Amino acid sequence: MKKLVFFGILVGITFLSCDDIITEKPIDFLVPGSFPANEQDALAATTAAYTRLHSNIISFYYGFTPSDIAFQGQHNMRPISWFLDLNENNGDATAMWQSNYQGIALANTVIQLVPNVTMNNEGLKQRLIAEAQFLRAFYYFELVRVYGEVPILTEVVNDTDLLKGINRNTVEEVYALIEQDLNEAIVNLPDEYTAEEKGRATKWAATALLSKVYLTQNKWLEANNTAQEVINSGMFGLVADYNSLWSQNAEYVLMPDKDGVLVNENVFDIQFKQDERNDFKQSWTGSRDVEIVGATNAVGGGWENMLPTTDYLSMFETGDLRKDISYVTQLNGNILESPRTPGAGPITGKYLNIDGDSPKSNNGSQNTYVIRYSDVLLMRAEAENELNGPTNAYSFINLVRERAGLPPLSGLDQTSFREALRKERATELGFEGHRKFDLLRWGVFVETIRNVKDSHMEIPAANIQNHHVLMPVPAREREISEGSISQNPGY
Repeated sequence: MKKLVFFGILVGITFLSCDDIITEKPIDFLVPGSFPANEQDALAATTAAYTRLHSNIISFYYGFTPSDIAFQGQHNMRPISWFLDLNENNGDATAMWQSNYQGIALANTVIQLVPNVTMNNEGLKQRLIAEAQFLRAFYYFELVRVYGEVPILTEVVNDTDLLKGINRNTVEEVYALIEQDLNEAIVNLPDEYTAEEKGRATKWAATALLSKVYLTQNKWLEANNTAQEVINSGMFGLVADYNSLWSQNAEYVLMPDKDGVLVNENVFDIQFKQDERNDFKQSWTGSRDVEIVGATNAVGGGWENMLPTTDYLSMFETGDLRKDISYVTQLNGNILESPRTPGAGPITGKYLNIDGDSPKSNNGSQNTYVIRYSDVLLMRAEAENELNGPTNAYSFINLVRERAGLPPLSGLDQTSFREALRKERATELGFEGHRKFDLLRWGVFVETIRNVKDSHMEIPAANIQNHHVLMPVPAREREISEGSISQNPGY
């Protein structure tokens, strides 16, 4: 199946450097009226706006490391995981800020300029604008969850001097823009795409993302309703074999559910393509075990940046069919052991590049799930429980548990259901970039880190402070704004 290939910054759109996003000219040489000039340009500009989705492995890493399910090996004590000397000059904090604002700049180009392009297909024009609105919402959603208040930029900026004196908008204002973009995008996005365009945002990807946005703000009714819209669409289902979801050969392939009906579980994912847009997931989650011949270039080999905790292992109930691929202790008969982090060994198996003729390591092409249907079901269960208690929430969480080979939940009060739901999200969605954001939105991130039992989390547990719920605003961005962009408390 042909993949949607992202070509970077096309047709005269040039990034001059990666020093800082505020001073970058993401639309250098762009003169309104000259680009985009036609339908091909408009499509290229929209495709380019997707590139920031997979430009930075740090965003993926940040989504669950550290947490109660994942820690980083001791070979590289990144400040954002170990909470040691985390400050405004941190490279990871800077990279995530820049990457998302680059994406916003590209999306703004489409939203502002494509409406003026003469196109024979008006429906395509509206779809492209809607895709850009989805992407802008996605990038701002990541920014507001990581940094809190951030500047809102909604127009093409040709003169960077205009950005001097820019201020951070409130969290409420950022969420209002995200909601507006997604609601407007939903109207003009299609239910699905042809095989050649798989990977673009659909109406249901935008609806599911909107549900998560509502959930993050504790807007339970809105989250409940939007999740139910995705469920009612009939476009998605739970694949019977959980393990089959983690194959590069399974991308955009319908697979049987428990009744043998072919279904799609992927609501939205980020695309990668070998030799063009390669992923780093196996290397970042892989083991340094010396018995893995070929080191990081072999299946299972890697840098131990994201290793599962023993707390994570304890979350799996007896008979949970998800455990074997989520918590891998041995490969090819070799019990995994780390030479760099004493006592470590197991890895997640979700990103083992076992398909194809040879190991792909950093040059793998496995897509990264952003939202799966099981996530939607669990969002619906969570929102329903917070609104009305567990009575009508059981059916959604129990669908996920049934696929995992577990008995249905029953007889819980609202509090105990909430705890069960939080555990279920960990075992179902572990190492998919959700856990840390879940802990943050539940308001339990700091206390969870302090209470993790795994010995490898002793240093993070001892060093984490309340202000670490947000990342520092990069120093360079504050400098370019001439001090108008304020710093987060504690940094």
